[in-house]
Amino acid sequence: MKSKLIALLLTLLTVLSACDAKPLTPIEKDPNIVAYERLFDDSKEKSFTIEITQSEWKKLDQYMVEYFNRYGNYKTDAVVEAKMIYEDKEGQIIADNIAFRSRGNTSRTRLINDEGQLNTASYKIYFDKAVYADKGSALEQSIKNRQIFGMTELSFKFNKNWDSTHVTEKFSYDLFREFSVFSPKMTHSKLYLKIGNTTHFLGLFSVLESIDQAFLDKRFPNESEGNLYKVLWQQFGSATLETGYDPRAIGIKNEDLNYFPSYDLKTNKKAFDNSELISFIQNINTLEGEAFKTYLDEHFDVERLLRLLAVGVLLGNPDDYRAMGNNYYLYYNTAQEKWTMIPYDYDHGMGQGWDGNPVFSNWSIGMDIYAWGDLSSVLQGRQVSHVLTDKLFQIEAYQLKYEIYLQDLIISDLFSVEAYREKYETVKQLYEDDISQSTWPFYFGQRNVFTYIHDKREDVLDQLNYYRSNPSKRP
Repeated sequence: MKSKLIALLLTLLTVLSACDAKPLTPIEKDPNIVAYERLFDDSKEKSFTIEITQSEWKKLDQYMVEYFNRYGNYKTDAVVEAKMIYEDKEGQIIADNIAFRSRGNTSRTRLINDEGQLNTASYKIYFDKAVYADKGSALEQSIKNRQIFGMTELSFKFNKNWDSTHVTEKFSYDLFREFSVFSPKMTHSKLYLKIGNTTHFLGLFSVLESIDQAFLDKRFPNESEGNLYKVLWQQFGSATLETGYDPRAIGIKNEDLNYFPSYDLKTNKKAFDNSELISFIQNINTLEGEAFKTYLDEHFDVERLLRLLAVGVLLGNPDDYRAMGNNYYLYYNTAQEKWTMIPYDYDHGMGQGWDGNPVFSNWSIGMDIYAWGDLSSVLQGRQVSHVLTDKLFQIEAYQLKYEIYLQDLIISDLFSVEAYREKYETVKQLYEDDISQSTWPFYFGQRNVFTYIHDKREDVLDQLNYYRSNPSKRP
């Protein structure tokens, strides 16, 4: 049977060649991969419309109000049913029976104000959640493993820092990927919200790939079955990987109980086993010197971590692991028995958003590449160790690689005014004419980002020259 199938395929390819037709490549044959690349093609203008009935909209608002009344925040993951219509120059992709909710950590607010007007908000949609389908029904079975754009969910992020370039976070994620660090893809799109018969053009949103199982499948082919943790500063303080944490800091989020662990398991929830993370935290805290280095080399993707840290210095985001014990993912690759850190939430930095006050100033320009800002200690009123990076930078071999990566980023012009301007001009050309018509208009402008990039490059190069001339001054 197999030989007949192969023969049939060869015959088909011969016929296509004879007709001067180009046969499809494997990537073109997979509709999910095609749609994934199509969505994240930044040269295309795109729009999303989320259609939701008045009753579903009111239901979601009521869920959020009730949650706030119970817990004092709006961080419920309650979903309602909606419809998605995606459109670009190639046509439309339509999905019924999607799940829709608000999103955000400290930034999440009620969807409407007391007058019923829309509040600025970010949203999430799920393609694999059948909101009202009966368990085991044909509808539920058809949706529970559904992927669109090669993903099971998408996030729409409002420009909450009013970044006039609109591309700071996108530039950050792209820079990580260009420097071989796993990071989510991000693009831009107009977002329309149709509630009942009324359509609201909300404006220009960032469309963000979720860091989830589908993300792992793409980055770790045949090695994506391990535990993935979303790591945030939550109810149990910053997630610095220190020992002495509350045991509840490692767990599975349950927003219905207002439980938000710092190390939130996102995969393999039915077979919850946090022993690998507990062991990792214990080892990096207790091992010293060569034993620490040997353990880290064997159990952490150190090369990728050093690259991540180098990019982080140039971006100047004060809300990451190294400064705050916040905003990252940890993935344990069971096939290789190694951990990988994945960056997350880069809407601060590069001369906009929170500058890191009271520890940082001028968005980290002038901050020592080794003596990085320790916001965790200041904000918690106790001495905090960001144990992974604190101990990592005591090892000369890692110091030298880190400095090489910083220099490579600058000399290669990956981190440059020209690279940033190209992304800015692309998005501006596609969407500038539509901004004024939106509910929440924020116009394009260059702000001080080019000055930031120039000054940051000069600052880091000066420090590299200093440490190479004065190696004893390294940690």
